[in-house]
Amino acid sequence: MQYLSGGEQTTINSTITELFPALAFNTGMKFNNATDLEEYIDNLDLNSPKARRSFVNNTNIKAAYSYINKMDQIRPSMKKTKLENAVGILNYLYKYNKSRPIKQVVWGYREKPRGVPYSHAGDIFLIHRNDKIAPKIVGISLKAGTAKSKEPKLNSYVGTTLRKSAWKRAYPRAIDNLKDKLWKEVYSQIPGLPLKGSKKVDKNNWLTLSNTRQKPNPILVDAVLNLFQTNPKQFDALYVKMNKICREHLVEMINGNLNATKSWIREEFRLQEQNVDVPMVLVKAIGKNANSSSTDPLRDILPKATKVKAYLKSGSVQEWFIDVMANGREKLTLSMTIRSDSEYRKTKQKGKLGAYMMLKLLYRG
Repeated sequence: MQYLSGGEQTTINSTITELFPALAFNTGMKFNNATDLEEYIDNLDLNSPKARRSFVNNTNIKAAYSYINKMDQIRPSMKKTKLENAVGILNYLYKYNKSRPIKQVVWGYREKPRGVPYSHAGDIFLIHRNDKIAPKIVGISLKAGTAKSKEPKLNSYVGTTLRKSAWKRAYPRAIDNLKDKLWKEVYSQIPGLPLKGSKKVDKNNWLTLSNTRQKPNPILVDAVLNLFQTNPKQFDALYVKMNKICREHLVEMINGNLNATKSWIREEFRLQEQNVDVPMVLVKAIGKNANSSSTDPLRDILPKATKVKAYLKSGSVQEWFIDVMANGREKLTLSMTIRSDSEYRKTKQKGKLGAYMMLKLLYRG
């Protein structure tokens, strides 16, 4: 069997750790092992009254069926790990329920439950039984890993980030400017591109951008593959240059606008904000255990921040930092990464130079 990889695998993994505990809790089930949970979900009618409480709408139910049917396309070891994480998260829900009873747990797949801002970063939402006591709803941001691992708190892409409202307001041409830089310094240097004639590739047509997507020129796609096959050393050198250009572009934007940077961090970095209508709690699953973290130093320093400074990590081809400073006395350094989501290969030309403006952008803590 050919197993899923990349974004599709990530979506299935997230479905297991987010939706499965919600379904089990809402239907009153408890599990001690991954096998029993998997068998239960496989045979569960998602349209049954109790199961439906996990969903915002019918569209999400259809999506859930699709993802559950693809679960066997995940590598067995990975699937077992994610199912064990789901058991741990389910145990966390029952433990939380003892301290404050939960009416229902809702999957925040696309749409959010009524009363939750659309931009809320929660993965699942706990709607409390007693709605006369604030908060009525709590969002849970779920992470899975090991005891020593540090999962990214922001998991996005360069192109996606430049389309965010905070940056679009501050730098309306940010994405176009990066596109021009990448063409001039990286993609125009790829051998074999026709630079004249009816089939020429230039800075206007090498990459087509829409509101959410990108479409590279097919002639360029072929040239990138040819470079990978004939001169891997030059291929990797251009990727290193590409990565640096993307990091420098973000650094320049961050250093040029404090307010936009604070807005971006507040909206995208999964802060555990408490003084809001729908607070968020970070819950990390390790094996069959899950625990919450109430401390968030970035949440605490951000309102006081009077200066930010972004800069590249010396000697690294993908890491960089953001210093958040308050009144000259406090400083918090954010560890950031821009990297390829996967290796580049003929069968899947999405990594490195094949990512174009969609290199992975991570905030690691």
